[in-house]
Amino acid sequence: MADSFQEKTEQPTEKRLSDAKKKGQVAQSRELPSCLMILFMSVFLYFAASQGFQRMFKVYAGYVRNVNLDVNVTNIYPILSFGVYQWLWTVAPIFALLLAIGIFSSVLQTGFMWSSEALQFKFEKLNPLNGIKNLVSKKSAVEVLKSILKIVILGYIAYSVILKELPVILSLPAKEARTIMEYLGKAAFALALKVGVAFLVMAALDLLFQKWQHKHDLMMTQQEVKEEAKEREGNPLIKSRIRSLQREMARRRMIEDVKTADVVVTNPTRLAIALKYLPGQMPAPKVVAKGAGFVAEKIREVAGVHGVPLTENKPLARALFYAVKVGDSVPEEFYVIVAELLAQVYREKNRTRF
Repeated sequence: MADSFQEKTEQPTEKRLSDAKKKGQVAQSRELPSCLMILFMSVFLYFAASQGFQRMFKVYAGYVRNVNLDVNVTNIYPILSFGVYQWLWTVAPIFALLLAIGIFSSVLQTGFMWSSEALQFKFEKLNPLNGIKNLVSKKSAVEVLKSILKIVILGYIAYSVILKELPVILSLPAKEARTIMEYLGKAAFALALKVGVAFLVMAALDLLFQKWQHKHDLMMTQQEVKEEAKEREGNPLIKSRIRSLQREMARRRMIEDVKTADVVVTNPTRLAIALKYLPGQMPAPKVVAKGAGFVAEKIREVAGVHGVPLTENKPLARALFYAVKVGDSVPEEFYVIVAELLAQVYREKNRTRF
């Protein structure tokens, strides 16, 4: 129970961050798509406005030509299809650009990500109490402050641009309509660029803040870190039991191999090493079993039951026990002494394998 009151002092682990990402919980700034849309749309409209106006005039001219026509069932379809076609060609690139910018800004912040869990409907989202809590939370306060800051920055930029261009603006009534439109287009473009750049700086700072906030929200207690490690690596008691069973199974297989050994070297009671050699099949004699204490006693017992010779050689037993693993061949430095030992065993059993 006390664990639930622990302070979250530990940084989130990779697993916790990965689990949060699967749920759609990632650090991203809502300001970045807005500023990118302002920047890209201002540049797009600056270069594509002339074509857009031409299409608008084309639609206007087309409808003016049809004003005196008798609109009926036969000609209403061509007139409407003409207008819809021109409207689509004017608006479709804008919608496509907005969609591309939205996808690009999301990928730029979080990489390619898809979370079906984030799209699932949850009844707790309809709980009015949760909505009230969200309204009075720290995050809501931060969002309000950001909105106020955006309004202040936008107002300051607009004020500075208008103040600078005020003499030109006051002289516009005396200009031609084309000149006025060109000036307004350039002024709107300059204003959009300044606002976009200012919002881009805000978005970069907000993204850093969101990343910090995201990690802070996923902070863990020491107990949570331990529980996650236990879940990832398994319960230590279970792992210990598994290792114990594995050692026991390996020991049983090793004891079984003693039955096929040629000789067991002892020192004489504490250590026991079982050796086996098959001429033509093994490059050198192999240690099929070894042990100390109880295991050595078991090796000697099995060897005695199955007629495997026991020979006492303290230096050799000690050297083989510490130098050779079970299943490995005898090193070259022991070839001579092991060969003499095996030859003696074969002579005693009246068998010749060399």
